[in-house]
Amino acid sequence: MHHHRGNVNLKKRYKAWRTSTDESFDESKRKNSTVDEELEYWMTRLPEALKSLPIIRLAIPGSHDTMTYTINRHSDVGPDEPRYIRALGRYCSLVSKPVIFNWSITQHESIKDQLNGGIRYLDLRVATKRMDGNIYFVHGLYGSKIYQPLHEIAEWLSYHNNEIVILDFQHFYSFSEMDHHHLVETIFRIFQTKLCPMAFTFNHITLHWLNLEKYQVIVIYRNEYAQNYKNLWPSGLWRTPWPNTVNVNELINFLDIELKTRPLQIGFVSQCLLTPDIPYVLKHLCGTLQRDLVPSCQKAILPWINKKRPGHGGLNIVIADFISDHNFLFCKTVIDTNKKLYFNV
Repeated sequence: MHHHRGNVNLKKRYKAWRTSTDESFDESKRKNSTVDEELEYWMTRLPEALKSLPIIRLAIPGSHDTMTYTINRHSDVGPDEPRYIRALGRYCSLVSKPVIFNWSITQHESIKDQLNGGIRYLDLRVATKRMDGNIYFVHGLYGSKIYQPLHEIAEWLSYHNNEIVILDFQHFYSFSEMDHHHLVETIFRIFQTKLCPMAFTFNHITLHWLNLEKYQVIVIYRNEYAQNYKNLWPSGLWRTPWPNTVNVNELINFLDIELKTRPLQIGFVSQCLLTPDIPYVLKHLCGTLQRDLVPSCQKAILPWINKKRPGHGGLNIVIADFISDHNFLFCKTVIDTNKKLYFNV
């Protein structure tokens, strides 16, 4: 009986915690403040009990195609697009470039604003250009060179000692062995001792341990080239199934099935996003991702996230488009699910 009452008290405290953060969230919305410190330092402020869990058992918000805010309308068409779209971009750029632009942008906030808003997983796609020794971010169109944003992440981390970020280098377009070498050297030069060495088991990879060792960056490198380096995590340790649908019901179904069957001993990414295919874009030539697909997606995924919990076989990394909408409500929703672990509800 006594045990049961303890449980009720915990539930009460959980409710109070939910309500207090919800109130402070409404308050910040009223003030229209950009974002509160609660998101900026959310890992630092987690209860000690959660800091000693492997990070694959925590819920961590991430941004899909993190660096697309660096793309502008005049950017060149990237090598990640199918050949016929690249040709369109070259021959009728007046028509096709704005269309590609409207469906390629997935984030508006700068990397620092994303980090301040609670984002701790960054989805990065990179490419080279012919006749140019630099590496660029890419998604449909070329974004900025990689160097400045990576420096900004490192600088942000120096001011936020107990926060950690996961950099997921997902795709490499027009990449030679030399380009890989150049990219890896750049990563090592910028992050140095902040890089967490790869491990085949996550049991010891807790926030507590990472803080102790002063590791703040986990780099996932989804290419065989990673095998040469102990500070790069291979693709196989962080599963990230892609829903590839424009249909909200299909998306939710996919997310459910994948989460239920997620491997328990490795990291896992739930991609809460819709992907426009060519027929969809052709039907919505004047459309944009943000206006046409994102609202219905957000309406479905926020309740979906709210119903889930992290922990063994639960939510881990969750990514979405336009993560700053409604004052970073997506990030707040993901981070809040960690409270269920603490209060065991």
